[in-house]
Amino acid sequence: MRPEAARQGGVSLLEFVLGLTILAIVLVGSTLFFAAQPRLLDPVFQYRAVALAEALAEQILAVRYDPGNDPAAQQRCGISTGATVCENKPSAQAEAEPRLGNFTAVDDFQLWCNNGHHGALGAIDGELLAEQLALPATPLYRRFKVETCVGSETDDSGQPFKKVTIDVDIDQGGTLSFVLHRYNIR
Repeated sequence: MRPEAARQGGVSLLEFVLGLTILAIVLVGSTLFFAAQPRLLDPVFQYRAVALAEALAEQILAVRYDPGNDPAAQQRCGISTGATVCENKPSAQAEAEPRLGNFTAVDDFQLWCNNGHHGALGAIDGELLAEQLALPATPLYRRFKVETCVGSETDDSGQPFKKVTIDVDIDQGGTLSFVLHRYNIR
């Protein structure tokens, strides 16, 4: 080796390429880490989503099982003698004006489903739903979308029930899902 070459400092091509490769790996890893951060479900948003779903579940439990039920006559659709067959579709009043105040039966909540069955309109905005539920500080629910889907099923003993799925979607976050089984008891 020549004495001049030994005194010259510098980076060989191999060291340069290796350094760029390590830098690229570090940058990609940190980018993926920070890009995933907004998708984590913040506990504050989880609490609000649960509060919204709980208030909605109380409303679902407060209405009749089916438009065909007549609580005054103590007749339940499909069960009582002379009672009508359960309709399993939203009432005409709820379809005309799909607001919580017009929902009189469990099937009316099908209007906020994204599956298109029985005239479903899709998810409702969280702030609008919070306002209809009379929750305090409705702007806190601005980043939510709520979907409720209603289906008829039968349990192990052969008793029919309505399965209500409540999905609370958080903007740039996750989705919390709740399942409610509503039996024909009212």
